[in-house]
Parts: sequence; structure tokens; C-alpha cells
Amino acid sequence: MRTTAPFPPVVLAIFAAFIGLSWQYGHCGPILSLILIPLVVLGRTKQDRYGVALAYYLAGSHGLIEGSASFFGQGHVPMGIALWLASSALLAAGWAFADRPWRVIAVLAVDALPPLGLFDWLSPLASAGVLFPGASWLGLILLLASIFLYVRWMMPTDTPIYIDLLGFLIMISVLLHIMTVLNPQVTPNGWIGTNLHVGPITRNIMADMDRNQKWIRQAQAEAGHHTVVLLPETLTTWWTGNAEDVQHAIPKGQIWLVGASVPVGRDLLADGIEEVRGGVVDGKEKPGRLNFVSPFPVPVSMWHPWYQGHGYVRADGVGYEAGWWEPVRKVDGVRAWASICYDQLLPWVWMEGVVQNPQVVLLTNNEWWAKGTGIPNIQRATAWAWTRLIGSPVVEGENA
Repeated sequence: MRTTAPFPPVVLAIFAAFIGLSWQYGHCGPILSLILIPLVVLGRTKQDRYGVALAYYLAGSHGLIEGSASFFGQGHVPMGIALWLASSALLAAGWAFADRPWRVIAVLAVDALPPLGLFDWLSPLASAGVLFPGASWLGLILLLASIFLYVRWMMPTDTPIYIDLLGFLIMISVLLHIMTVLNPQVTPNGWIGTNLHVGPITRNIMADMDRNQKWIRQAQAEAGHHTVVLLPETLTTWWTGNAEDVQHAIPKGQIWLVGASVPVGRDLLADGIEEVRGGVVDGKEKPGRLNFVSPFPVPVSMWHPWYQGHGYVRADGVGYEAGWWEPVRKVDGVRAWASICYDQLLPWVWMEGVVQNPQVVLLTNNEWWAKGTGIPNIQRATAWAWTRLIGSPVVEGENA
């Protein structure tokens, strides 16, 4: 190393843990996550580096324990602990070997892409949106170049050229920030996201019918005279009766993008967004269209191909398909790309949006299942960073 590690491994691990915890506080996580890299590289042994990374992931993702208890019930706390420990241990494993610039880049890539990418919370790759806003896929390349140069500078060889290159990248970052301030993103005219308060679908069919009417009334009140209205994730199961209720509620000329659980097979749903147009077209009501499907619904609770679902009443009673690829779709003439709930935590899903350069990014969430945990805050921070990188305006629908 250019400089001998000034702190013992346990102190490096404590610093890393605080950085992991910072994801729960505003935009601190994406901003500070890059500090994990020098902390890991300063470790002298594989055990030191693994311990530092493990502390980061354990501290940042401890909300899995409370989230599992909230979603499944208190009896599932042990499952939450197992998921927390296993995911943290796996994500930290590669960092044990991250003692060279190319190895650091390799670990970031391996963690970000499936299979590890299926649960890669807290990725330092999100900092691309912090450093290079609006730069899209080029911003990712610039981030990786910056990391490579910085870690290379930490090596003992005297190479002042790396300092010059880092200075050049910093200048690019400053210019991009200035451009972002001078050219703020503007939401497409007539588009609005809704913030509803109806909680989850219930087992009581009659109560659920009342719930459907409740969220429809809330949506009508928030929609006003807007043209395109984004609603939260999994508001309803897209049975014919529910779909007709929604269609009849939409004024002529208005489009609702409804987060719904859409039956796509026996005991199989899609966590998607239905585009539903109000009014009459050519004498007939235009049917809803499944525009977006989540590339990867929440594993274990929603995506569980290893066992058969047993009904359509609750999300934990039936399986959800993984769409894997989320294409851009045109909505009212605007190229839109959607990130649905859990997808907002995953770098590889965001990369799909980055390479497609949408005109607007749609975010749909359910917050009721994770109240009291840091998960919603981590989700918001991650989405904030990646949408900054894409450089497109955001429309969000949330259900508390």
C-alpha cells in the first residue's frame, strides 16, 4: 500500500458498518458507499478484507429481520435472520480478494449481476449517479475508471499520472453537476404519481371489495385533470371484475397506470403495471394492457419457483414470475421505463433502464410491509442515485 493501514481491522470494520447504516438516512448511503472500497483495500489479509465488507452488509441490511417479521408474521423472524446472514456473507465473500484495482472492479460486477445480483443491496455502483449525474451508461464507465485509478494510486508504485487522470474525472463530475443544476429535469406535462393509504390485499373477499373502492376513490381524488396517473404496486389482483371497476372509474381522456398482480398462469402472477384508458374508443372501452412486469419480484415471499403456490388471495400464497428484462414502453407518446418495488434495490435492473435512456422513470412501491425498518429509506436512496444517473424525471406511486 502507499500508506500503511492507520487502523486495526476492527476499526476499519466499524467504519464500514457505519457506512452501511448510512443507507437508512436520506441520500447518505450512495454518497458514502464508495468509502467502503479503500476501507476494504486497506485490509492486509483476506480475513481482514472479508470482515470489513461483512460489517458493511450486516449493518446495512439488518432490516431484513424486521421486514420478514412484518410481511410473514413474528414466527418468521428466524427466517429473516437466516436471509440476513446468508446474503451478507455471500456479498462480502468476493471482497476478501479485492486487493488490486482489477479485482475490485471484478467484485463490483460479480455482486451486481445474477445470481448474487438478485440480492445485491447497498452496491457502491449507485454512487455513479452521485458523481456523474445524467451521464447514463458513460457514467458507469467513468465510475469504474475512477475506482480503478484510485485503488491503483493506493498501490506502492510511484505513478503520478493516476493523480492527473483522477483530477480530469473530478473536473468532468463538476461539469456534470453544473449542467444538472442549470437544466433540471421536468416531469412530462399532465403526469402525476399518487400516494395512497389502503394497505395490503386481505383474505376477506368482502373487505377487499371495499378496499378496491377505497383506493379507486383516493386515486380519482388525486388524479384531478391530469392525463397520466401512476398508481402504486399490487393494488389489486387483475381479475375481470376488478379490471372493469377500474375502467369504469377513469374519466375519458385519462390514462391510469395501475400496479396489479396479474394472473399469467396457473398459480402464477406477474407483479406488473396495467395501462388502462378511460372513455370510449371506436364505441368500445379500450381494455387494459400489461405494459410493465417486474424483472425480479421479492425472492422467497413472491418469487419462489422451488415450490408450487396454492391460491390467488395473498402474495405469500402464490408464486410470481420474474420478467428478467424491463423494456421501455410508450405511454401517451412518452418513452417510459418502470422500476417496481424490490427492483429498485438491484443494480442489474437499473442497468436495464440506464442503457435504454427513457424519457421518464416510473417508481411504484408498497411501504406497508416494511414500516419500522430501514428498507423503504434504502430503496428511496438507491432509486434517487440511479435516476440521477439516467438523468430522466421521476413519477412515483406509493401505498402506505
